[in-house]
Amino acid sequence: MKLYLHRMNLKKRTQIDIEEFLLHEKSVINRELWLRDVFSKQFEFAYRGSSIFFVPEPSETTTIDPKYIVGWLARDRTMSERSAPWEGLEPKRHLFWKAALILIDPTHHEDGQKIAFQYQQEVGKPEPILDALAKYLSNPLEQSWGPYSVSIYPIIHEKSFFIFAEQHRGKIKEITYEISVPNMFNSPDDFSNEMRDLRDRANVSKVRAKLMSDETINTDASQLSEVAEHVEKGGGEIQAKTISGEHYRSSEHAVSVEVQEPNPESDEDTQGFWNRIGRALSRIF
Repeated sequence: MKLYLHRMNLKKRTQIDIEEFLLHEKSVINRELWLRDVFSKQFEFAYRGSSIFFVPEPSETTTIDPKYIVGWLARDRTMSERSAPWEGLEPKRHLFWKAALILIDPTHHEDGQKIAFQYQQEVGKPEPILDALAKYLSNPLEQSWGPYSVSIYPIIHEKSFFIFAEQHRGKIKEITYEISVPNMFNSPDDFSNEMRDLRDRANVSKVRAKLMSDETINTDASQLSEVAEHVEKGGGEIQAKTISGEHYRSSEHAVSVEVQEPNPESDEDTQGFWNRIGRALSRIF
């Protein structure tokens, strides 16, 4: 199984929002405590016309460090089959569930909290699912609503955008990016300073831009380097298109770690599985 690494960015809401939050008799406004509270119980969120359920994994059933949140994102599926021949081979459909493992480091980091999420084909791709989860956590109409708005982006292999840009030097005509403004990694560059200023002065949470040229874009520009570096750290997403139609999508270059799945024929391998997960987390978190 593969675990894909993501960054969770939490932007503190305005004072008015926080006052409304407190009126709902909620008082947890610390990032870590809020995340632990939200993910301590089962909840449901909308995803592409259906629902996904978060189900926490009891800490006593794993060997994972208890500072991490462990759970599953589960989705119902249906299977078509037929009854036995002596029952007339009648068509039947039955419901079953598939689940993908999710692990969260809710502790404080200057660049935001981290998520490791399993790609399980019958559940769905990590990016759209985690985007739906972020929307749920940010929705004032949901019970989980807190004093933070949430965005989640994959952490990208270092220099993947620059490699594409070098391979297609003088051929890129269009670049689109979306940047999450909070938790800008304490970088001293002009771009980070501008984003922090937008966050603090204009209450902006995201910046989305599309860059186009009547010829081709100079990808050596320092501003583009700063954007790409933020994206690599899990601060957004970036796409590029060349004059001949080749594409770069940052989500296709997400950092992942391979973990051997438990042996379904061995109950004794369950603890071994959690041990392998724990070792993987020590490398990526």
